[in-house]
Amino acid sequence: MVLSRTLRSVLILCLLALPSAVGAQARAASVTGQAGLPEVLRGLRVDTLPADYVVLFDVSSSMQDGPRDLYAAARAALRPLLGELAPVDRLHLIAFAERPDPVFSGVVGAGGAGVLNRLPPRAEGRKTDIGAAIDAALRIIEEPGNTDPATVILLTDGLQDPPADSTFARSGRAAFDAMRRRARAVEERRSVRALGLPLTGRTDVRLLDEVFDDTVLMDLPPGQVGAYLDRVRDRIAVEKARAYVSRDALDVTIALEPASVVVRDEPVELVARLRSTAARVPMTVSGLAVEVDGVRLTGTVTPAEVGLDPSAPERQVRIRLEPQALSGRWVGGERSTGGTARLVGTVDSPWRDVIDRDLGLEFAPHPVAGTASTSRTATGIPVWLVVLAGLALAALVAFLVVLLRRRWKSMGGGHLLVAEPGGVAPYRQLLSGRRVRFPAAQGRGGAQGTGTVRARRRRRAVGGGTELVLHVDFRRAGRRHRVLCPPRQPVSAADGTIFTYQP
Repeated sequence: MVLSRTLRSVLILCLLALPSAVGAQARAASVTGQAGLPEVLRGLRVDTLPADYVVLFDVSSSMQDGPRDLYAAARAALRPLLGELAPVDRLHLIAFAERPDPVFSGVVGAGGAGVLNRLPPRAEGRKTDIGAAIDAALRIIEEPGNTDPATVILLTDGLQDPPADSTFARSGRAAFDAMRRRARAVEERRSVRALGLPLTGRTDVRLLDEVFDDTVLMDLPPGQVGAYLDRVRDRIAVEKARAYVSRDALDVTIALEPASVVVRDEPVELVARLRSTAARVPMTVSGLAVEVDGVRLTGTVTPAEVGLDPSAPERQVRIRLEPQALSGRWVGGERSTGGTARLVGTVDSPWRDVIDRDLGLEFAPHPVAGTASTSRTATGIPVWLVVLAGLALAALVAFLVVLLRRRWKSMGGGHLLVAEPGGVAPYRQLLSGRRVRFPAAQGRGGAQGTGTVRARRRRRAVGGGTELVLHVDFRRAGRRHRVLCPPRQPVSAADGTIFTYQP
């Protein structure tokens, strides 16, 4: 579509304001931690990516027949652009009038502007076949397998006026429709931008728009063409950046080493290797955390955020898995539970805003994870420890029994008199050994109660030496009495029963 003069003027002003807008974006980016467009262009080194420039230069005689030498003016306008092309760029200069005539086609190298010297010294063509010139440009950018950005620049001062033998004179609209279909196929695999620069007020640069989707038609005085072409170079730098980023694999992989781990009663450390798959775009992984499923473990990671640069695409972080106690106790063997440990994080890039806004590519932060199989294993109480504890307990019981038995001494003779209230005569129990129960067959009398007699040795309260003292455990009429009987001293129980120990 041909733009009106007013709209074209507005577009020129917008292009002239582009550097200040880029500067503002860069300042805003510094506040948010995101890089600006100039920084991204430097980081991508866009001058190392070749681009195709196809320049269609009208050399019909009308370029020099008028009051002004448009031929010289157009060459002067092109010179700064061609002189500042990257050495790896490919330039295709085609002079056209009756037919397209390739003047130069190859890598620019160090002398892009010098190619203009290969144009004819004078513009002397008798016809202007713009359609054939566009077809020649299309044949160049149709080169199979080429995905680099391409720019087609058309400079003319006239209308489509092909010679009689031209395809575009015979077929007309059909020839342009065929070129449009070919251009669509090319534009699916590479960026193609077309610029139509009319050098007079009445030209057919609009034919460029009928072939290529991304076409800008400018209505500029010849003196302003050079300034506009400077903006073209900036635009191509963005297209190169877009091509670089679109080919890059913007992702991160995480691999845990070892891939399988058994955690017993001590913490275990793993190494996680984070690797960027991007060859040119710096990446970040933030919010790193350990998630554990199916097993009683807790995990921590250090550090929690890493940056991955194309010059150093791999970083390591350390994961610490700490065991939690297993419930219950058991004897012998091991108890194990299996599960997984995952290191998760969010992939982002400090160039994300530029990629989205300036390059027109979609890049959104997305999660990434690396997984290792884990097992929590704990050993029960060993069988030997249970056996040892049982033997120790048996020995302790035996020791206490022996100690208790050694506490009681042999009575070695004598007797115990038991005089019960209301009894006719005291009961007389002979004493021997460490324990005696009464009444017994060798006793005499009619005691109503029963009991047990034991003896202990103690120091005498008066004088020196030791003496045996009887401990009587006596039960009568449903009540129990404990009585301590020193030698030859009658002792009364609570129910009135009197005990006398006669050694």
